[in-house]
Amino acid sequence: MPDHGRVFRHHHTRPLAALAAVLALSATGTIAATAQAATDPLLEDQWALTDPAATGAQEAWTQSRGDGVLVAILDSGVQLDHPELASRLWRNPGEIPANGIDDDRNGFPDDVNGANIIANNGNVDDDEGHGTHVAGIVAASAGNGTGGSGIAPGARIMAVKVLDANRAGNSSLLARGIRYAVDAGARILNISLNGDGTSPDLDEALRYAGDRGATIVTSAGNNARDLDLMPSYPASSPVPAVLNVTASEQDGGLLGLANRGLRSVDLAAPGASILSTARGAGYERRAGTSMAAPFVAGSLALLAAARPDLSQPALRDALLQSAPKPGLLAGLLGSGSLDVGAAMHRVLPGGMWRTATSPASASAKVKVLAKTRVRAGRKVTVRWRAIGAEQVTRWRVSLNGKTVATIAKGKRSLVRKRVSRTGKHRWKVVGVDADGTRVVSAARTFRAVGK
Repeated sequence: MPDHGRVFRHHHTRPLAALAAVLALSATGTIAATAQAATDPLLEDQWALTDPAATGAQEAWTQSRGDGVLVAILDSGVQLDHPELASRLWRNPGEIPANGIDDDRNGFPDDVNGANIIANNGNVDDDEGHGTHVAGIVAASAGNGTGGSGIAPGARIMAVKVLDANRAGNSSLLARGIRYAVDAGARILNISLNGDGTSPDLDEALRYAGDRGATIVTSAGNNARDLDLMPSYPASSPVPAVLNVTASEQDGGLLGLANRGLRSVDLAAPGASILSTARGAGYERRAGTSMAAPFVAGSLALLAAARPDLSQPALRDALLQSAPKPGLLAGLLGSGSLDVGAAMHRVLPGGMWRTATSPASASAKVKVLAKTRVRAGRKVTVRWRAIGAEQVTRWRVSLNGKTVATIAKGKRSLVRKRVSRTGKHRWKVVGVDADGTRVVSAARTFRAVGK
C-alpha cells in the first residue's frame, strides 16, 4: 500500500489546513552511487530522462542545462553534502555562515542555503529524504561520473524546510516558506505536498508569489480522486501562477494513485519508479505526484536559462501548449504530458535554435535521406548517413520538434513514423557523444498530402 505519511495540525489560535508530502516508496533500499569511469552510470536507469517520449529532456539538453536558474524546493529539507547536490546549492549572498547572526535581517539566522521555516533558522538538513529526492529530480549534477542526473543539472537549489521528519506541516509554515523563497529571488517554486484544506495566509502567499512573477509547481496528490470534485491544496488554488502536475506511468497512462481533474490539473509528468538522490549519498526509487512536479519545475529552469528574457507566464504557456495529449490521458486533465523538448523549440524558433560548434564536430557530417512528398496517414521513413562522426554514441531523431527515437551507434540508421496531418513537416537527426553533447546534426523537410 502507498505510504501517504502522517498529517497533523499545529495548535494555533485559528485552524490551519494540515499538509503532508504524499508519495509511495516503490523500493525501500537505496542504490549506491559509486563513481565509475562511465559518465552518470545510473542515467540509463532514469527512464524519465532517457526515454524520448517521457519528458523530451534530451532534445532540450541540446540547448540548455538550466545553468544558474534558481529553483526553490519547499519540502522536508535537502541533504546539503550529497555528492550530487552539494555543487548545485544556492548561496545566500547576504549571510555569513555559522556566526549565529541574522546578517541579512530576514528572520532566519545562518540561512546560507535556505531556511528552516519550522525552527526559524538556517538548518535545512533533510531528516526524512523526500526533499532530497525531489531536489535530485530537478538538479542532480550531470557528467561527474557518479549517480544519475537531474532534468536541469545546471540549475541551483534553494532548500526551504516546511515539513518535519514525518513529512508533515501546515499551511502557515508553507505560506511563510513561499514568501521566503520569493523574497530571496526564486521564481520557480516546487511544492510536492498536499492537504485537503487551505487558509487565508496560504492563499495570500500564492497570490504574492504570482504577483512577483513566480511559478508555483505543485503536486496533484496521491488519493486517486478527481480534484474537480474534491480539491487538494495548494494544487487546487485558482491562482494562475499555480501549475498543477499529476503523475504518469512509463506507458504514458495515469499512475493509479495519482489525482486527476479536467479543470484542476494542468499537466502530467513521470511519477512511476523514479530514481533520484537519497539520504546518505545514494539513490532510491520513489513514486507519486511528488516526483512528477519537479520534472516540470526543472523543465521551467531549462526554458528560463535558454530564454531569460521571457516571463514565467510565457514559459508556462510554452510547456502547456506543447504538451502532447495521448489518448491514455484523455479527459483526465486540462492539457497533456510534459515535453520540454517541444517547449524548447517553441521558445527557440527558427534561427534561435543553436547548433554545435565544437572542434569535434567540425569535420563530422550527416546526410538525412527522406522523401520530400508523402501521403498523409501513412508511415514515413527517414534514413541518415554519417562521415567523420566517430565520437557519436547515439542518434536522436525528431519529427516537428519532438524526439521520436534514440538510436545507439551501430544500429540501423532508420526510423519510421506515421504522419496524419497534411502540410509541411521536418525531420531532424542529431548525433551526440557520451556526454550528451551534440557532435553533428542535419534536417530535412517534407510535405504530406491528402489522398
